[in-house]
Amino acid sequence: MNDLSRRLVVSSISILIFVCLIFFAFQPLFKFVVAGAVAALSGIAVWEYGRLVKTKDAQIIMPALITLSVGETLAFFLQAMNPIFNSLPIVLFFVGFLLLFALHFGENKGAIIDLAVSSFGLLYIAVPMGMVLGVLYLPMADGRWWIAYLLVVTKITDVGGYFAGNLLGTRKLAPSISPKKTIEGAIFGLICALIASYLFHLGSDYAGSFHLGTFEWVFLGLLLGIAGQFGDLSESLLKRDANIKDSNTLPGLGGVLDSVDSILFNSIIIYIYLYFIKL
Repeated sequence: MNDLSRRLVVSSISILIFVCLIFFAFQPLFKFVVAGAVAALSGIAVWEYGRLVKTKDAQIIMPALITLSVGETLAFFLQAMNPIFNSLPIVLFFVGFLLLFALHFGENKGAIIDLAVSSFGLLYIAVPMGMVLGVLYLPMADGRWWIAYLLVVTKITDVGGYFAGNLLGTRKLAPSISPKKTIEGAIFGLICALIASYLFHLGSDYAGSFHLGTFEWVFLGLLLGIAGQFGDLSESLLKRDANIKDSNTLPGLGGVLDSVDSILFNSIIIYIYLYFIKL
């Protein structure tokens, strides 16, 4: 119960901060604060990822990787701000990829593994975190509703799965990497995602440019409910291999990577849907 109380307190504070950030996200100067905050979270998550990698004897040039991650995240913000930066995220990723190679030119052994884990860190964390900003600052619509949809559906899946797993769960979902997760919790989490998605569908008639049709709320609700849990399990796989329980030791939170793991895959889904399918 103590762990649950800490989780609730920290989660409530985090939700309040995110609500304030989203509410003021379009203020002329505050939007740069929001972009900086997301970029900072990206850098911290990459640092935590580096802690996992070190246990496998891989060598990451951490200052360079954090700098590239922050830059890649901000590239999506600039892309959303001005069409002139449309190609910046992919260009910066390519330049960063070349830079990582250059920084390892003096390495005789282990270069393949070191380059692989560094590049994966950029792709796994920095790109999805940048896409969060891309969704928030949609150039053709008010992205605040979409970012709220992304966060609420993703997190309600986590919460529903957590409580149902503890109260009703008997069959293990993936015991080798996450012993506490159950099939019952996963199913209930998915149901919660669909309910939250349906509520956004009902409210979309009163939300201006935000519209979530009948097919969309079912399709996206299912997709986010499944992919969010997949993202949670994926980070658990990395931590299990590194033999680390939490990515950090923040009270009631664990780590930034622990908090955003389910958002990483879902932000990609929403970004692709909005930029290449819907709008």
